[in-house]
Amino acid sequence: MIFGKYINRYYLRHAPALLLGILALLMVDYIQLLVPQLYRLVINGVNLGQVVVRGETMPFTKEVLFQHICLPMIWIVLLMVVGRFLWRICFFGTSIRVQADLREKMFDHSRRLSQQYYQVNKVGYLTPTTSTPSRSASATAS
Repeated sequence: MIFGKYINRYYLRHAPALLLGILALLMVDYIQLLVPQLYRLVINGVNLGQVVVRGETMPFTKEVLFQHICLPMIWIVLLMVVGRFLWRICFFGTSIRVQADLREKMFDHSRRLSQQYYQVNKVGYLTPTTSTPSRSASATAS
């Protein structure tokens, strides 16, 4: 994997959400490839007065425009909205959960440290030291 044994456990723990996000992203990418084909039908219909749908030449009428161009475009838009929402929720939600888990582990570790440690190291130095890695980990996870 990308980071090593400490980060790989987060990939494994959140694998279903990450895989769903990857599938949604691939679905959106594929669906976006269908839009230019529908535009081609409209342009050919306006210029030539006929369109080729599934290997069949048809006159460019309102019914053909609605059935073979408008309805598929509505479905494409709806699937793209759902797909984009899904992959963003999966990826960004996972990064927030990983960040929260990292912060919790750092807090538990700092709670277990002795008072002598806090006499030598000042809290003002430790706070940014512990918050920066969790921010950078969440940025790389998303």
